[in-house]
Amino acid sequence: MTLMAVAWPNPWVVSAEPDPKAEAVLEAVLREQVKTWLDTSERARGTVVCLAIDTGEAPQSVDREYLGRFGTEPDVRRAAECEARAMGAVERHTLKPAVIVTAGPIDWVAEDEAWVRVTYFRTRTQSGLRTYRVVRERDGWISLGPIIRESPA
Repeated sequence: MTLMAVAWPNPWVVSAEPDPKAEAVLEAVLREQVKTWLDTSERARGTVVCLAIDTGEAPQSVDREYLGRFGTEPDVRRAAECEARAMGAVERHTLKPAVIVTAGPIDWVAEDEAWVRVTYFRTRTQSGLRTYRVVRERDGWISLGPIIRESPA
């Protein structure tokens, strides 16, 4: 997928060139989402995960080329192949249950740390917005999970 990537960390500068660092961060978050949503019971139900990326302009479905990054994962789809309905998200042509996940935009906290907004929709009651912490480690970018903010008691 070729993205019109925002040249992070300056959100006002738009570049026609993909930003490999930003793409790696978004991919790390999406990989975690696939792993989170597709546990054994969801795979048995036939659930699929549908992916989109938001670089700060508007969410865009990933393309078929981008899905190649997920290798032989059979239950990952483009967001364009899924639909949010009143009874819940479904894959359009099979009506399998789905989770629509959008990663981005990115907030760069440091050179080796990013916070990424992730929205998901499964049903009206199973939908939300969370911020995930992604850090660069020796082997690449890894999503450490959602940032939990607590207020003092």
